[in-house]
Amino acid sequence: MKGSGTFRIASEQADFLQLQADWDRLYDANPRHSPFLAWGWVDAWLRHIAKDHELQIITWEDGDGIVQFILPLHRVTGSGEIMLACSYGLDCSDNLGCICSPELEEKSAELTADAITHVYARSERVSFGFLDGTSAYHANLQAAMAARDRLTRIRPAAVSPAAELPDSWDDYLGRMSSNFRSQVRRAYRKIGGEGAPAFRSVDPSGAAEFVSDLIRLNRTRLQSKGRKSSAENAQFREFLSDAIPYMADRGLAWMDSIALEDEVLACALNFVHGKTVSFYMGGFEDKASRFRPGNALFAHVIQRAIERGFNRYDFLRGAEAYKYRWSAVDATMHTVVVYPNGLVRGTGAAILDDLWLNTRNRLKKLRKRVRGPG
Repeated sequence: MKGSGTFRIASEQADFLQLQADWDRLYDANPRHSPFLAWGWVDAWLRHIAKDHELQIITWEDGDGIVQFILPLHRVTGSGEIMLACSYGLDCSDNLGCICSPELEEKSAELTADAITHVYARSERVSFGFLDGTSAYHANLQAAMAARDRLTRIRPAAVSPAAELPDSWDDYLGRMSSNFRSQVRRAYRKIGGEGAPAFRSVDPSGAAEFVSDLIRLNRTRLQSKGRKSSAENAQFREFLSDAIPYMADRGLAWMDSIALEDEVLACALNFVHGKTVSFYMGGFEDKASRFRPGNALFAHVIQRAIERGFNRYDFLRGAEAYKYRWSAVDATMHTVVVYPNGLVRGTGAAILDDLWLNTRNRLKKLRKRVRGPG
């Protein structure tokens, strides 16, 4: 791809804002893109979640001057490291990568390697976090950088369980254990009966109120389990308040709740793009637990996804046991690090990173062994 187009870099907020139309065009055209690559999501994340940084949004224009590829990077103040947007800090996003037209999908790793080579000196370190585990982008990127004589490491970042969806809800239920299938059916029947809570789907005009309910119920649910919600953080709440209405307006968000009269007892936020529905966040009141609202909402959303022709339900990061009851299978998201040239900052840093990762993984296994099952 090198030499057949023009690379440009947007480092000012005004330049980033001007990119929105091209970004939206490319995003909408390519069903492979993650919901977390939508322009408004990245914009809100950079404003509310990212540490002090300098924008480094690289674009590639074809011979006609049309933007066909966007690589959303930023340089972290202090460390100087160049990182993929949304890939570090509080509540990193999942399944990241570049934004490109469908025609360039197979060449996206080559374009990424060309962008890094064209824009940055060989003394720079560039990190790509939480890349889509169902794509060959991470492996192709490593190969492309190796061809340019750059030391590159691929490392597993997290598992992301997902369920492939059949053509019918009955076929999907048939994949579950008989015990869990009975639980799901009972939970579903309890919603909508006389004097019982009812399902509600929230339209974009109600996004702000939905965000408020989502934050409240997520905090309530995790506190009851002795865990801390990301929504305890004020910056994260501001981020959600900006990002979710954008996603809803673009038709990228499903906002569902269970309510009794005017009281919202449970809610679930899912994102949609291409043929995939991705569960992002949910919560419910303890007093609603007898209705099994979690199971009811998953059943409600997954049944709708099947009826509308979606073929994948992604539970996103984390190996929580409940995901596998819904017939989810692991995919692994990866991190790719392109190291600087040189013994100390290049080879030496890669060895130290490998040692740190191996030690961390051993400590995790040890903690699990000490805690025991459950």
